[in-house]
Amino acid sequence: MTKIKKHIDSFHEEVNKLLDTMNYPIIIEKYKKILEIMKNPLWTKPPQSVEDSFRFGWLRGIALMTDTLLDGRWYEWLRILHNGEMKHPDEMPNNSIKAEANRQSDGLKMLERCMNHVYAAGYRLADFIEWIGYGLGIAWFKKPNIPNRLWGQLYREFNLDLLQMKPADYFSSFVGEHGQKGQLDYFPTPIHVTMAINEMLNFDSKSNRIHSQFEPCVGAAAMLLPSNSLNLVGADLNLTMVKVASIQAFLYMPSMLYVPRPVIGVHADPETLTINKYFEFNTDTRLYWGNSLLGEYQVPRHIFEENSEMVDIYCHSLDLSKHEIFQYEEEMRKPWDSIPYEMKRQIVKAQAREIGWDIMTTNPPFNLNLSQYERDKIRTIKENNQIFLQERQKRELEKNPVIEFMIYDVQLKIAEINKKNKINDGQYEFELV
Repeated sequence: MTKIKKHIDSFHEEVNKLLDTMNYPIIIEKYKKILEIMKNPLWTKPPQSVEDSFRFGWLRGIALMTDTLLDGRWYEWLRILHNGEMKHPDEMPNNSIKAEANRQSDGLKMLERCMNHVYAAGYRLADFIEWIGYGLGIAWFKKPNIPNRLWGQLYREFNLDLLQMKPADYFSSFVGEHGQKGQLDYFPTPIHVTMAINEMLNFDSKSNRIHSQFEPCVGAAAMLLPSNSLNLVGADLNLTMVKVASIQAFLYMPSMLYVPRPVIGVHADPETLTINKYFEFNTDTRLYWGNSLLGEYQVPRHIFEENSEMVDIYCHSLDLSKHEIFQYEEEMRKPWDSIPYEMKRQIVKAQAREIGWDIMTTNPPFNLNLSQYERDKIRTIKENNQIFLQERQKRELEKNPVIEFMIYDVQLKIAEINKKNKINDGQYEFELV
């Protein structure tokens, strides 16, 4: 208990130091925002006991309040989502990732103490990661099957605030050292390297915020952590790494973890009101699990819903038959005003998936060889693509092609506020003009 008390006292000291740097009006404003975020559907009531922490998402409310007290990225992102529009790039605080997690940092030492408890009880890294994600209430995670004694030890030892107060790439090296290194050739890119890469891509602060940036081998998200873009997408073949990336996204990149609707000024042009950035409507997250060579993934439909339905999504799929846009070729030859409203919505969704990336940054596993099964699968897909294109040609669509992965001019507007049009989380739907 002495170590735990010392740990808590150290955290309180850090909070007091933070508050000492703020003047009274700023402190009052921070607490007003905390009261606001407590009314958001994503907020969960903090546990009153170890037993109270057995519920899905028990840690999320604490994390949201701490984030609001610090740089308020979650608060601002939820506000932008609520308004449906980002009018100025400075509305969202810049990413505060500064450096690699030092072995002497309080956050990393706390994680190591937790792993000591995990190992002593005969469990592994995956169980600890599952425990954290379940506490944050992220749909990738299930309740870990660990004994109550270990649960209680983690409940008393784990302190997410330490990771929030001093943002860093805590999990890349941590998961590598505790069992992931070598799994699918996972060797994380050092954060100072990814910081340099993102700095070189920072054309100017305004455009960089809305550039779509894709990481097909996301790992623990080290490549994306330094980015100031609000248009991040990550995918990985390793489910454990997708889970780890989702934890880091919760800590530092809310606009990647939770994207329930298009936002004007981020995903849609503020002048024409057309979707001009890649968007996936079948899920509200941008972290995908699957094969980026094929562009085929699985993902929870709702990232903060326990036991959420898993859905298949095809993001620039190698298999042309899985590009939904081809289903609407006949309709798209008609005058736009003559197309029924619901059909327009489906066409817009299909078109939004075809928009390419502004930037792709990755450090792929160069030593990983494709299996014979995977090589055969890719060869089969390519052969089927030729058949698919031949069948289109037979239908004489190639004589006057309707689309060549171009985006139709579709406009959007924010629906009028009324009870029927409101979504559960208080955001407003988009409607087609």
